[in-house]
Amino acid sequence: MKLAPALTFCRPLLRLLLCSIILTVFSASANAEKRVFGKSDEESFAGKVVVIEVGKKDLVNKHAFKFWRRVIERVNEEKARAVVFELDTPGGLAMDTADLIMVQMQKLEVPSYAFVNQQALSAGALVAAGTDGIYMHPVSAIGAAALVNGNGAEIDEVMRAKLESAFDAFVRTVSESKGRNPDVLRAMMFRDEYFNFGKIQVEQGKLLSLTASEAASDFEGKPLLAKGIVKTVDELLQREGLADVEVIRAEPSGMEKFAYWTTAMSAVLILVGIGGAYLEMKTPGFGLGGGISLLSFGLFFFGNYLAGNMAGYGLMVLFIIGVILVIVEFFVLPGTLIPGIVGGVMVLVSLFLSMVDGFAFDDNRIRGWDSENAWNFITGPSLALAAGLIGAVILILLMMRFLPSAPIFNRLVMSRELVKGSGIETATTQSDRLGQKGKTITDLRPAGKGEFDGTVLDITAANGFIASGQDVVIISEDGMRIQVKEAGDAEQADA
Repeated sequence: MKLAPALTFCRPLLRLLLCSIILTVFSASANAEKRVFGKSDEESFAGKVVVIEVGKKDLVNKHAFKFWRRVIERVNEEKARAVVFELDTPGGLAMDTADLIMVQMQKLEVPSYAFVNQQALSAGALVAAGTDGIYMHPVSAIGAAALVNGNGAEIDEVMRAKLESAFDAFVRTVSESKGRNPDVLRAMMFRDEYFNFGKIQVEQGKLLSLTASEAASDFEGKPLLAKGIVKTVDELLQREGLADVEVIRAEPSGMEKFAYWTTAMSAVLILVGIGGAYLEMKTPGFGLGGGISLLSFGLFFFGNYLAGNMAGYGLMVLFIIGVILVIVEFFVLPGTLIPGIVGGVMVLVSLFLSMVDGFAFDDNRIRGWDSENAWNFITGPSLALAAGLIGAVILILLMMRFLPSAPIFNRLVMSRELVKGSGIETATTQSDRLGQKGKTITDLRPAGKGEFDGTVLDITAANGFIASGQDVVIISEDGMRIQVKEAGDAEQADA
């Protein structure tokens, strides 16, 4: 093989290998950045009261649960004095809330308090119940914690029975550990019983919701639910003897906010990354397509790593090896199939696992993989990967259809392909190659390689397959691909 055609043959491989190397370096620096931005840009919790705000949409945001988990870890590590959950929420995800209360909040090594300002309904009531002491704003409400599905509708009878049985045990455990009457929370969640709390009675078929004064009222010699009524967090701390302690509000760091945004856009980043790689393979030199692909996949791995997902060095290596095998299939050993299939599987597996919640994976190892909703954590990554791949296919089809006629794209292809020494200067224009005869040097399945007047070109079989060593004729070229037919078939078509 002549030197110039050899360079043309290997150039796409060298370009994408360069992208992979740069992407690895980018990810390595990203992993290091996590350690830097994870703590150094945040004020220490040491000796302070940490206030965690639980807003109206927080209990339906899985990223918020990850953030609270990290805050709880920092509270213990940095020796804070206490934690206050300031609640103003209509509720949210029951199972995630149960995990927060039963697992994460039980790890707290300092006192915890809830300040209901102005509502703690549904899952919000459960969060309040998981603290050591509940305080109510004068105008506030707590309760109505019945289980419903994700869109607020009723759950079918069998599933409801299973969930209510589990949550009944959960309610009793939490209430007993905090010294509260478990029937108060049960009356908020279950409608099949009659509950009597003195002046407050809950008829069968109804759910309990309490105002501030009702929650703080006496029943059987102690508060029904809340320790008292306060107007501010400062007043709560004064009641608990913490008035002189510095207060700090826990807020996501800038890098965490960036990571949560990035993970939400994972499907788009996969789509753009694949589209950019395809564009780079179809244009000479390292340019716009390679840069877009590199940036997209870099942000994908970087953001998912920072967000606490399983993205890391191991999956990055798996991804890059998969990319290299796909490149080998297309540009070195076309038609062999095995490198392409293995590489494609490695790429897909690495992308999927990188989006898996590392916290949920670890928790399942403790709770058991056969527990209720144990596999729910794979739903999001599966949908994101599917959406990204489908979107990438559509994007590539659109590029194949419209890019060849785009003036900017044509100028890029022509100016770069006609550079002296490229090895293909004998084919000065696309129209000059129409009707040119050559021979396939690989199987076309349907893409492969062919030699035309000493020049090796990337070609595609119009009929889907042509074996190696066959005489072929170029029948069309649109800037994105060169289509060929076997010489005999082309002559019959002309006749």
